[in-house]
Amino acid sequence: MLGRSNRYLMRLIVPLIAVLYAPLVLAQDARILEPGVTVTGTLDSDNVAQVYTFDGNADDVVTLNASSATGLGLALLLTDSTGETVAQGFETNGATTLENVVLPETDTYFVTVLSALGVTLPAGSMFDLDFELVEGTPAPEATTAVEPTVEPTTEPTVAATATPEVFEPGQILTVNGLQIALEWGSLANLDLEVRDPVGGSVYFDTPTVPSGGQFGVNVNSVCDTRTAESPTEQVVWPAGALPTGSYELLVYYQPLEDCPTTDPANFTVTVQLDDEIVDSIQGNMLPGETFLSSVIVGADGSLTAGASGLYNDADINSLPAPLATLTVDAQPITRDVAITGLITNDLFYDAYSFEGQANELISIDMSATTGSLDTLVQLIDTAGNVIANDDRADGVTDSAILNYRLLSAGTYTIVATRYGKEIGGTEGNYTILLTGPTGDLPTEVLELGLPRGDVEIALQWNTNADLQLLVRDPRGDSVFDDTPTVPSGGRLAAAGNVNCNISQTSPVSYVYWPEGLLVAGLYEVEVWYQNPCNDTRPVNFALNVLVDGSPVLTQTAQPTTNEVYLTSFVVGVDGQVQASEGGFIGTRQQGGTQTLDSSTLDLGTELANAQVIVSGQTVNDNITNDDKFDLYTFEGEVGDVVTISMVATAGRLDTVLFLLDPNGFQIADNDDAVVGESTDSLISEFTLPEDGEYTIIATHFGMQFGGTTGAYDLAFSRLN
Repeated sequence: MLGRSNRYLMRLIVPLIAVLYAPLVLAQDARILEPGVTVTGTLDSDNVAQVYTFDGNADDVVTLNASSATGLGLALLLTDSTGETVAQGFETNGATTLENVVLPETDTYFVTVLSALGVTLPAGSMFDLDFELVEGTPAPEATTAVEPTVEPTTEPTVAATATPEVFEPGQILTVNGLQIALEWGSLANLDLEVRDPVGGSVYFDTPTVPSGGQFGVNVNSVCDTRTAESPTEQVVWPAGALPTGSYELLVYYQPLEDCPTTDPANFTVTVQLDDEIVDSIQGNMLPGETFLSSVIVGADGSLTAGASGLYNDADINSLPAPLATLTVDAQPITRDVAITGLITNDLFYDAYSFEGQANELISIDMSATTGSLDTLVQLIDTAGNVIANDDRADGVTDSAILNYRLLSAGTYTIVATRYGKEIGGTEGNYTILLTGPTGDLPTEVLELGLPRGDVEIALQWNTNADLQLLVRDPRGDSVFDDTPTVPSGGRLAAAGNVNCNISQTSPVSYVYWPEGLLVAGLYEVEVWYQNPCNDTRPVNFALNVLVDGSPVLTQTAQPTTNEVYLTSFVVGVDGQVQASEGGFIGTRQQGGTQTLDSSTLDLGTELANAQVIVSGQTVNDNITNDDKFDLYTFEGEVGDVVTISMVATAGRLDTVLFLLDPNGFQIADNDDAVVGESTDSLISEFTLPEDGEYTIIATHFGMQFGGTTGAYDLAFSRLN
């Protein structure tokens, strides 16, 4: 009885015998290969293959190379006198080489050259066949082994991780090719997609792929032409070279908008490779569902069915193995050090662990490097919950969790797997990298599909609280929920939990300036904790700013009710961006009344250099990024009534005044003299509580964290 591989090769060779037999008899000498001599042959409708022969001894080493000046796809088959395969190779475009093949025994060997694509080549298709032979050498005589002296060694405390093998799909030659058919019995619009082992995806949108796969007809995709009489969609690879490995089969139930179907659909998928047929794959699905399966083409021409089942959007959150197994199997992963791995049908996930800190921002990137792998990455928190996942970074088959904020300290687990997990069919190598913040918006923001722009400011947090995001542009106009657009082009595209209308997903607020509307100057970003909305949990927020697609700042904080947080950045006329630090500047009540905090300013030794000011005097000075405040002192007595004003005279300065008592305590402050009408500041008719030296602080909104600059006039008067 013929073995499995022999039967496969006989299917390939038998149809050629009638054509090849006569030439072998009539021109025997011309078909004997000699080392170092190039033979030229022709492949066309009259010569579908050419066969040559040579005599070899056991352990001889031969190299065969078939090439064509016109880039023909050629296949080489080396067999012994019984038809047993010794070596074979295929290239669909260019030269094919069987290199350093060791002959198993003394025999007459046959070399067959034919088209790698299994199609008839045009007349005059020429090739060259080169043959080299190195005579085998006798096996060396056995010698007595010298036992080495082994010094005792200390066992390493941590075992080194083995480098995974490189995933490289092979090829086989087929007589009839590979046929995959989806058949059902209703008006439902089912669609078939097949992913090949080398990364191609055959679908009605991509009807051909480089490996040779071809899509047939998109059935039941138009209301007027639907049929319930065995509608069938097919994907085929024609005879010739075919990649070996896993072929993922996807069936989609996609109702048409104008003639939707709601009934379940029963379907059958049949797969045939030459004369190999797997058992029919059958399923039942509802509108909107996806069915997954796979078949494996072996290097010997075998065909095997893989796992199958429904796989829908919600399944992205399910784990590929029990949590206990994942945490036990997890390998430590180091930040900024890439790890390589391999996902196959036999091992469809890897797990990694790292120690995270509360409020830390992390990013995880998983990229496929070989094969057809469609990656999926999951992040599991310290309590065992899947808190983030991704399987389509930037619309491709790589995955990324970007700028994710960890809520608590502890051990986190990363799962590297594939779309479909245990029922998926894609395979290949990957790299995975754990880093800090990256140059894009967080995953939770990207998933909302918000418009992108030249300036992008995203705020995300973790509770039902109402946090207001406000951005002041270089003209001084503010974008927030009460004013969602400003003349410079700034727009509010999302306002999470506004007025305690709780978001269905993690709350996100987002302000952006569309492409082409980038304005140079200062941008101030303010976050105000307006209302807890009956949620007593601590609030953690993350603020991300991108300009021209590049990260400008990533800041996190834990505000309490009514606190105001401020930061800023400056876009230069040359496009360069400079970001400032951020921090809390005070509190603001629901009615708008606010109390600013002068303690953010480091007065330090500046107090000793404060300028003395007397009643009726007006001084002129400047607030800059390097000089954020000026100090003035005056002598006062209990009961004195004083007025202090600070008026901006140039620049974008948004003034703020503080008054400190003789003990250094803040006793008065003002931001806007007339709220909503003026950004100048006024402490009016304030009665001094005691005798001593008082201090005036002239600064800008945000104090240490503010960004407005310019000239000002400060006037002081005693009214009694």
